Order: sequence, then C-alpha cells, then structure tokens
Amino acid sequence: MTLSPESLRILQALSIRTKRSFYGTRYGSHRSLRRGHGIEFAEYRTYEAGDNPRSIDWNLYGRSDKLYSKRYLEEENVVVYLVIDGSHSIMHPALREKWECVQCIALATSFVALASHDTVVLSILGGKTSQKFSGPRSFHQIQAFLSSQEKSEYQATREQVDMERQVQTLAARLSFPGICIFISDFLYSPEVLHGMLSNLRARNLEIHAVQVLGATDSSPFGRGDGGACIDSETGELRGVAGSTQALERYSQLLNEHNEAVRSLCLSQGATLVQASLDEKADAEEVALNAVTAMGIFV
Repeated sequence: MTLSPESLRILQALSIRTKRSFYGTRYGSHRSLRRGHGIEFAEYRTYEAGDNPRSIDWNLYGRSDKLYSKRYLEEENVVVYLVIDGSHSIMHPALREKWECVQCIALATSFVALASHDTVVLSILGGKTSQKFSGPRSFHQIQAFLSSQEKSEYQATREQVDMERQVQTLAARLSFPGICIFISDFLYSPEVLHGMLSNLRARNLEIHAVQVLGATDSSPFGRGDGGACIDSETGELRGVAGSTQALERYSQLLNEHNEAVRSLCLSQGATLVQASLDEKADAEEVALNAVTAMGIFV
C-alpha cells in the first residue's frame, strides 16, 4: 500500500500541532517542558553562580539592581504512537477496504510526523510492534512494515483478540508520553473501550481516535432480503433477516453504539473522527479527510 503523489503533495504542507508540551528525546519543532536555550522566552529566575552570563537581563538589572537570568523554552521532538486495531473485523480478507483505509491513515500521519522530525512507533494489536522510526527516509520502512502485516497471518487462528489486554500490555511498555493515534472500528463493548482509553490516558498520552467503518458495517445487506453472517472474530455463522424493520433497527443500534463511543472518548479527553466507507468510496480520499479532521495537522 502506498499513497498517491497528489496525496503526498497535500501532506507536505502539513505539520503536527500538539495540544500541550512534552518531554522529547532530541531536538525537534515542538515546545518542551524543559527550560533551556530555545528561541521563545519562558521565564526569569534569580541568577546563580555557574549560570551563563549571557543569560543575564542587563536592562532588568539596571532597573532593579538585581541579577536575573532569562530562560527559554526548549524545542524537542514528540513521539507519535500509532495504535492499530488488529482484530479480524479490520484484518479479515473480506474487509479489504477497511484495512486499506487504516493503512492510508497510518501512512498519512507517519509522513507528516517524520517530516516534522518526530518519532513514529506503530503497534498492531494482536500483531507486531515496530521499531522507532525517525526522519523522512524512514517512511519507506513504515510502508514495508504495514505491507508485511498480511491478513493471512491473522487467519491462522480463530482466537479473538483481547483488545483491552493488548492495550494494557502496550501501555506498560511506553517509555515517553506523546501523541497516540488509535485507529479502529471500535465495534466492541463500551466497557472494553473505556478500559483501553483509561490505560492509554494513564500514560499521559494525547489521544486521537479514528473510527473506520466499512460499507458492510453501515449497511450489512444493501438492498437484499437477508443472508448468512459470519462473526469475523469467532467464525460463528448465523442467518439474519434483512427486512426493512430489521435494517432500521440495526441502523438505530449502530448509531447508538457510535454515540456511546463518542461520549466515552470525550470523557477520556480524546478526540474522535470517523472514516466511513461505502461501495463507491476511495479509501485514500476517506483517509485523508479523516486525518485533516483530527485537528492536529495544520
């Protein structure tokens, strides 16, 4: 999977804007919590022996007859964690358009982050976690990492991915706070989502959730009268009626579930955007619209 040249041209004009400051690991383009030798003034403090004499504000000394040092905001990088739902409802071969959209969102956010001199880490829940990627040249390595996560690897077992446990384990391994972009269809119980967001929030992350819904999520039978449904997580097969009444009820329940997801994200301080696919939708276009709607790329 790759992004078109047109999409890359659009992304080249964007950069990441964080809501708050973080401690970084190296020089970057974001305000740090550290005070040092940046270009933006932070505060004054009483001059102490050993301070650089160049930091003294001599104009202030002339007015107060006291020595004060200027302190500036450091500019450092931020770590962008891409947490990707690796359950069967995303990775199943029959749901290819959803996985393509997820890849496009991950690639688009990675491209902007790397161009902003930030560090990117990808973690597929139920799958693998990548190394740390830094610098624009790492973009091709991220493409290769995502391409290597073939769906066939996830069809070797019918075991359902324990999403909450996966996020708990991932959160415990995070070394630095930063931005977390959580990409999923969020088609599981609100209780599970609450547990996942709580674990991520406990690591002092700025959380942005992207809900990817496929055409069959919104309209499972189209205009048909019904059919056989296979649970993508467990493999359970059930016959389902596709009457107008049943479809209306399904739509109502889906809307209620999505609203519950939105409310949970809000209560946990996370933003939420939705990327909805239909039979005619272009996955890359839907992904770019979702990325720009997140509000952190300017």
